[in-house]
Amino acid sequence: MPVRSPFRFASLGISALAVSAPMPGALAADAFFDDIPIVLTASRMAQSTVDAPVAVTIIDREMIQASGFTEIHDLMRLVPGFLVADWAEGSPTVANHGLGDAYDRRIKVMIDGRTVNSPLWGNTNWQDLPLRVDDLERVEVVRGPNGAAYGVNAFQAVINLITRSPSTESGARVISRLGKDGFYDHGFRVNGSTESPIDWRLSGSHRRADNFRNYLDDGGDVNPRETIARSVLNFSATAQLSTRDELGLMLGLSDGTSDRGIPGDLEEPLREDDARSNFLHLSWRRSFAVDSELTVQYYHQDERMRASWLNTRYPPLVIPLDMNSDVRRDDLEVQYSATLSPVWRFMVGAGVRREAARAQSMFNTRGTLSGTSSQLFGSVVWSPVERLKLDLGGTLEDHHYSGSLFSPRFALNYALTPESALRLSGGVSYRTPSLVESNAEQVLRIGSQIKQLFLRAGEDVQPERVRHIEIGYAAIFRELGLGLDARAFHKRYTDYIDDQSCYYRVQPGRRMCPPAPAGYVPFEHDLNSSRGPRSFLIQNAGSFTMTGGEFSVDWHRSGWGRVVLSQAVIDIDADRDILDPDFETSAPTSITSLLLVKELPDRWRASLGYYRHAVMNWLNDGDRVPEQDRFDLKLARSFGAPGSGSEVAIVAQSLGGRYVDFHEGRYRHEPRLFASLNLSW
Repeated sequence: MPVRSPFRFASLGISALAVSAPMPGALAADAFFDDIPIVLTASRMAQSTVDAPVAVTIIDREMIQASGFTEIHDLMRLVPGFLVADWAEGSPTVANHGLGDAYDRRIKVMIDGRTVNSPLWGNTNWQDLPLRVDDLERVEVVRGPNGAAYGVNAFQAVINLITRSPSTESGARVISRLGKDGFYDHGFRVNGSTESPIDWRLSGSHRRADNFRNYLDDGGDVNPRETIARSVLNFSATAQLSTRDELGLMLGLSDGTSDRGIPGDLEEPLREDDARSNFLHLSWRRSFAVDSELTVQYYHQDERMRASWLNTRYPPLVIPLDMNSDVRRDDLEVQYSATLSPVWRFMVGAGVRREAARAQSMFNTRGTLSGTSSQLFGSVVWSPVERLKLDLGGTLEDHHYSGSLFSPRFALNYALTPESALRLSGGVSYRTPSLVESNAEQVLRIGSQIKQLFLRAGEDVQPERVRHIEIGYAAIFRELGLGLDARAFHKRYTDYIDDQSCYYRVQPGRRMCPPAPAGYVPFEHDLNSSRGPRSFLIQNAGSFTMTGGEFSVDWHRSGWGRVVLSQAVIDIDADRDILDPDFETSAPTSITSLLLVKELPDRWRASLGYYRHAVMNWLNDGDRVPEQDRFDLKLARSFGAPGSGSEVAIVAQSLGGRYVDFHEGRYRHEPRLFASLNLSW
């Protein structure tokens, strides 16, 4: 049975830990457990993982370094229930509990609390983020809907990438990675003087990687390739104006190319796409007391894509394709939190956001589409008795397309001990249509004529809604060096948004397309087809239920190492109105991840990453992916002053070779072998 193997693996892993571990009295407490980890992302207030109203995973600095990952999206493989894939014709994609396709628009991704999802599709352009793995202090992941804290589009999960504060670093550092097939990743970090009134850091990098190569699949077709090259520059500064006031500034830029396509292909020939993104983040924080502060933040984000080539599929016509896009977001937010008494704590805030996009081929207009949304959010925590905490929160949003939406949450945390608790929580969250889903009219033009209509937005697309409830358990067993997080969940989704085929010729059993725009003159071969011309219409496509459970075990032993094991099981039950036959298998029945870190003599360290999922289907641009196992290995030796971070290492990613990532018949991701040097002074 497909579920049995991962549980057997999990049991063997836990048994191995029990055999290798001494009796509790012989264990030394690891520094990680000196304090219960604090998270910021669960409810916008600092809380321990035990008190958080939702399930949260922390990927800390040690895990980031031990994983050997050079791309930020790969870190999500360490999160229970998460899936990661790449494809040669777009950005990598991340999913939680299935429902994944080429655009991971159901997961809100933030950098230091600011949203970085693209307003165009609602997805995250992971390869174009203006920061690198080396810039991260930790990653906090809410493993479920969290609209009560962040409003619309915090739908399946929230990922908060928290960068390293300039005040925590000093001196300078260079990072260099060199590997097979022309792979390289070179970077630097320079920090201001510790005596300066302003803490600042400047970091930069340039990398190149062959992710996919042209090769013949089983059917004799040539598959597309992708080689990326990116340069990233990042600046961060904080100024302590007084004992109460702090100013923050962050700037980031990513610029580069993606070499994509198929040699000799008439429709998708070899080409070079140019991508640029940048951001500005300004913040002011005033502290009134230990647990009372006011924060005002402004974010600016823009993205530019330049992608064009000649389509010669219909000789003698030569059709220029212009897939250029320009996207922008501006966001202003204010938040105040305070502790009123030992039993009452609250947070309240407001924000306004403007999103804009220009993409002629996608919207059939040269103009810019835009919308302004606003929200009010807040939460209150009440402890009527010592062991019990009641957390009520919600966000009221006025969205530019979907109108007024309210996302509530309730949570009860009952402390079994000071470092363990049971949690019951539930709520409602929404995902509003992106600019593409609400306005798409993707066309192929020749002069003034529209020859093909690809993707079109239906009328009055409603926001997706999920009602969710979970019961969880979080604990830290300090004497064992053990952290445990487990939960079971039930989610009911309605108004799921998808695209479905429609036709411009009346036929029994086929959906008719809406009236075509002016200037639509289809190709003759489409007119002569028995089905007639076809488009894809974005609309609400049905309802379904998702149930499952997951757990993670994090075990430390000073001088020995660390083991982080997670397991998730998921079941999707689709209603009859879901027409996609692959929908229920978009979530594999089981997902396993293991990170094993072993301390070795003479400052050596070995780490092994194991990532497995059962057979599944990525939706839309993706397809079936068989059951697979991936092994990564890192062998490193630190040198220099203790704590300096200087290290030399060898990393092998996907020891089994080229692997299926997103589509069994179309994409094979390349393995990677490289050496790295991290030198600080």
